[in-house]
Parts: sequence; C-alpha cells; structure tokens
Amino acid sequence: MCALSNRMSRVVSGIFWTALAMAAVGGTGRVFAQEAGAVDSVKTKTFWDMLQAGGPILLLLGLLSVITATLIIERFLYYRSVGGSAGELLHKIKQGATLSDMLRATNDVPSLAGRVMRTTIQAARNGYKPDEIEDLAQSAVTKELISLEKHLPLLDSMVTMCPLIGLLGTTIGMIHSFSVVAAIGMSDPTKLAGGISEALINTAAGLAVAIPALFAYNYFSGKKEAILMDTEESLTELIVLLKSPTPP
Repeated sequence: MCALSNRMSRVVSGIFWTALAMAAVGGTGRVFAQEAGAVDSVKTKTFWDMLQAGGPILLLLGLLSVITATLIIERFLYYRSVGGSAGELLHKIKQGATLSDMLRATNDVPSLAGRVMRTTIQAARNGYKPDEIEDLAQSAVTKELISLEKHLPLLDSMVTMCPLIGLLGTTIGMIHSFSVVAAIGMSDPTKLAGGISEALINTAAGLAVAIPALFAYNYFSGKKEAILMDTEESLTELIVLLKSPTPP
C-alpha cells in the first residue's frame, strides 16, 4: 500500500512539474501580465464549476463515495450489535445449576458470543459427546467469522481503487489540457494551469474517498479480531465447564 502511494505521488508530481515547466518556457512574461485576470477567474469559480470540470470520472467517484459511506455505516452498526462482552455472559452462564438454566442465560443475547455459546450449550443438552460439542462450537465460530468479514474486502478495495480512478481522471484531464495547448499554442499559459488544476480535482476526490475507507477498514479489522479473541477465550472455558459433570 505504501509503495503504491509513493508511486502515485511521484507520477502526479512529475505530471505537475512537467506542465509547469512547459508553461514557464512558453511564456513567463505573459504569465505576469495576466496575473490579475487569472486571480479574478479563480475567485469567480464556484464549487459547481469544479464538479463539472471533474467530468464523468468525478461522477464515478461520487458513486463510490456513497457506496463506501454505506459500507462504513452498515459495518459500524453490525459490530456494535454483536460486540457484547463474552466474559459477562459466561459469568451468567456459570450461575446456572442445569444445562437448561445455562441455555436460558443466553436467551435474548444478540451478541456473537451469545449465539456461539447458545449453540454449544444446546449441543451439550442434546447429548453430544465432548469432542462433537467442540467441533460444533468451532463450526459456529467459523460461521460467525464469515459475517464478521462481510464487506471488509470491498472496503479494502475502495482504499486502493479510488485513488487510482482519481489518477485516471487527472491523466485524462492533463491529456485534454495538452491537446488544447497543441492546438492554440502557449499564447495563454493560464489556460494550461487552469486545466491542470481542474484535472487534479479527480485525484483529490479519489483521496477523499480512500482516506476514510482506510481508517474504517483498519478500525473494523481490529474490532473483528477483538470480538473473536474475546469469544474464543470464553468459549474455551465454557467447553471445559460442559465437559465436567453437570446436573441434567
């Protein structure tokens, strides 16, 4: 990820400085002569004008930003709903005198640990052997792991894909700017500079989507590992408890 970001930075920097050098060679004196008009033009440019300058690539990035925001909100709500403390639930289960009491302690517990422990206790209540109970418990953890990792690969893809799409939009904009220069020459270097600034909007938009996605991906990955570790520790203790003699 760092290597890719460094390469992207070098590419954008190279394009920018190449364009700037061409503008300087073509007409340094004319740039100073038109400086006041260029400043006025920048001041009158609205946010809507900048969006229009971004072109279809910017619209695509807008769509990806909506998808990214939806994924972040969905994952946040999901992890909050399944992240109950497994240790507290295990403490309630230990207070049960029978398997039926233990099973009732897991009722109305929406957390991931609650579902896994409910499956484990139900297996013991149904008369499964200790090895079979452990296998069923691990199967329940694996099933929950799939739900924990849902949408995370897509969120990770947004981190890499959005800056690349932004760079694509910038490159297309630069090609358009240089084609204008090839057609009319360097009589007005400010047009080249304006085209470059408009093209860079796509890169900025791509980074604006990728940075929150990167933060969210790292946060959710840590959350996933914390929930799994908490559940597995309490589950191991529960299985040892179930293997000991328990009243029916």
